[in-house]
Amino acid sequence: TQVMSRRTMSSRRFFVPSAIIITTIFNPLNTDGLSNSFPTIIDRAPSWTDLTTRTLSTTTGAQLSHHRHLRCNTGGGPPHIDATLRLFNEIDDDLSTAGKRHFITENDVRVTFYRDSAGWCPYCQKVWLVLEEKRIPYKVKTVPLNAYGDKPAWFTRLVDGGKLPVIEIDGMLVTESFEIIKILDKTFPDYGPKMFPADDDDAPKNLIERMKYLLRLEKELQSAWFSLVFYPVEGDALQKARNQLIDTLSRVDDALASKKTSTTEAGVDEVLLESPWFLGGSSPSFVDIQYITHMERIVASALYWKGLSIRGGADDKHKFHHLEKWFLAFESRRSYLATKSDYYTLVMSIPSQNGPGYFIDDAKEVSSKICGLDGAWNLPLDYDVLSSFQKGGNNDEEESHRHEAAFALTQKHEAIVSFATRGAGEPGRPSFHAELADPYAEPNESYTRSVDICLRHVTAALLDGVDIAETVASKDLKGQAGDGTLRQGWDQYEDKDGRTYWWNDETGYVRYQSAPTQQLDTCLEYLRDRVGVPRDMREGAAMQLRAHLNWIIILLRFGT
Repeated sequence: TQVMSRRTMSSRRFFVPSAIIITTIFNPLNTDGLSNSFPTIIDRAPSWTDLTTRTLSTTTGAQLSHHRHLRCNTGGGPPHIDATLRLFNEIDDDLSTAGKRHFITENDVRVTFYRDSAGWCPYCQKVWLVLEEKRIPYKVKTVPLNAYGDKPAWFTRLVDGGKLPVIEIDGMLVTESFEIIKILDKTFPDYGPKMFPADDDDAPKNLIERMKYLLRLEKELQSAWFSLVFYPVEGDALQKARNQLIDTLSRVDDALASKKTSTTEAGVDEVLLESPWFLGGSSPSFVDIQYITHMERIVASALYWKGLSIRGGADDKHKFHHLEKWFLAFESRRSYLATKSDYYTLVMSIPSQNGPGYFIDDAKEVSSKICGLDGAWNLPLDYDVLSSFQKGGNNDEEESHRHEAAFALTQKHEAIVSFATRGAGEPGRPSFHAELADPYAEPNESYTRSVDICLRHVTAALLDGVDIAETVASKDLKGQAGDGTLRQGWDQYEDKDGRTYWWNDETGYVRYQSAPTQQLDTCLEYLRDRVGVPRDMREGAAMQLRAHLNWIIILLRFGT
């Protein structure tokens, strides 16, 4: 579902929602005593017990279950957004310090990391990456960003202004990502790779100067990005801003291509031509981490609002080969994959953090696909189309991604069902800056049974494939979307291009593509549009879940 505000309409930015809600939809909620609806729907869907058993029997399901066990019981396993304790007691062959320190218990942990609940804050992401790369034991506490919900009173009492990120280390609170990373690197010098070159007489001066240059260049990159995406420039000014960003990216690409030096254990400088990292070596430094959290957002937003492809594609003219190698190096690291978002989640969350982005006509086609329009989220997924904006999934991994989505549904199905019924409920109050943030929305409990049936059919399709699941699902759900009555406050209009939209004169929200009705398919749409990465699952699994939700929505409406 595409939503925008009245302000969005007046500034000529079309059909674009500003952000996804912050409520963690895949965490348990109390659904006791909810009533049923749609008694005419016959329930032939497999039970959640059966679906859970079948999911856990898959290779992916068994692996995810094992990881969850490690995460919940030992503070171990791969990095994950749901982890609340990280001890790093397992040996990791990729890290020279692994296995060389004493066994860590929760009582030994000196660091508590406060980050945003959804994992979308770029500054929290920097600290998260450093903790994982250095394997510093830490605890996690999460709070919402201001645009998505109210921060709890305990946190605003603890931290002046309620800013994120924060670490508490040996009882001392530290804010600002740069200061946090410096303190972590200094306090834990024997943990993992060093984030900064040593600033002393023995350090190679060229490496320190290179770091200072690269950090200045990163600020120029951010400035060029803001000038292109977040200012309403047109004509020659637009072309100038576009060229400025491309030129700055070229300088970054050149910096990655240039020779990097490092100091060996013997104290001799050596050239590291093969390293993908800005300062050389076998792992990312602070410079790389400073860049990646913003580059991730630059790549998504430049494509979405301005149609500028930075990571290649059909237009090779602006392909930055060394940057691509650098991206791929990050995407091979578990620490980064656990924190990495997808284009859709990023462009939905960026406006509430950086301000609104401004479209150009040339971006409409790709931005529509990023938002799931024009069949981009329909089955079968077209990976040739998706490859322009999705780097975390392909046809070879499809089964694994489907099973990961099924695992998420089976493990927290009560919470997800309750959350989805908000799509037929009323908006919550107060509202927040992020237009799709609605943490106080009320579920419409009369839709619980119907949504539950739908999601069990979706899970069966994720496990067995749509061709098998549709035979039974169509008998239960064909044509059961609802009668199409608009919800209170909404009216239908037509824009200057002849496109139908719906406007709520109470909230100022505008909706394209589908009518804001209070019915069953609206509940599934509400859920589909709020699947976030990495909050709920990884990129490829999220795409599979969105597409399978679309499959059930089409079945509800048209029966095929």
